[in-house]
Amino acid sequence: MDTDRIRQLEKADANYLWHPYTQMSEYLKEDPVIIASANGAYLQDVHGRRYLDGVSSLWVNLHGHRHPVLDAAVKEQLAKLAHSTLLGVSNVPAIELAEALAGIAPRGLTKIFYSDNGSTAVEIALKMSYQYWQQSPGGKGKRRFVALKNGYHGDTLGCVGVGGLAVFHDLFKPLSFKAFLADSAYCYRCPVSKAGPAVNSPVWPAWRRFSRSTPRRWPRL
Repeated sequence: MDTDRIRQLEKADANYLWHPYTQMSEYLKEDPVIIASANGAYLQDVHGRRYLDGVSSLWVNLHGHRHPVLDAAVKEQLAKLAHSTLLGVSNVPAIELAEALAGIAPRGLTKIFYSDNGSTAVEIALKMSYQYWQQSPGGKGKRRFVALKNGYHGDTLGCVGVGGLAVFHDLFKPLSFKAFLADSAYCYRCPVSKAGPAVNSPVWPAWRRFSRSTPRRWPRL
C-alpha cells in the first residue's frame, strides 16, 4: 500500500473511529496498527508487517483467517441467501444448524435460540431465566441473580448487572440491576485465604470427561 493511502487511513482512523476497550487519549499518541489482510494464524498491516493473531481476533477466528472450508461455505451461502428473519418464518441453514447443535448438546437441551454476539446471548439467558420464574407458580419473588466477582460477560446493561470487574462495570451499575456477587474460584490471591487442594474445583475433571466422551459431528477443519 502506498504511503499517501496509509497516511489517509491513519488520519481517518484518528478522526472518525472510537475504539472499544481503548483509552483513546493514549491510543492517539502512538502510530496505529491498521490491519489490511490476514491468512491462517497471521494478520498483516498496511506496512506489510505480520502479527501472530494470538487471540483469534477476539476469539471469533478459532480456525484461522481465510480458511478454505469456511470461506467456501460463506460464499456458497451468500449466493443463495444472506439473511432472512426467523420472526414467523424459517430458513434452511437455520434449521440444519439447530439440528446439528441439538445433536451435540447435553441431554435435555433440544431447542436452539440464536443470538449474534456474546453480550446479547447473556441478555437472552437472563431474560429467559427471569421469565421462567415469573410465569411459574410461586416464582414471582425470584428476581435476583447470583454472579461471580471478577466475572465479565459483556457490556450491555444486563451483562453489567452480573459483571464483577470494577474497571468495566462500576460507572454503569446505577443503570442496571443489582446482583449478589460471590467469590470466584481465583486461586491467585485467594479471597478466602485457601491454597492447594482446598481451592480445586470438581467442575474441571467433570468437564474434561464430558469433552472426551461427547461425539464430534463437525467436519475436521
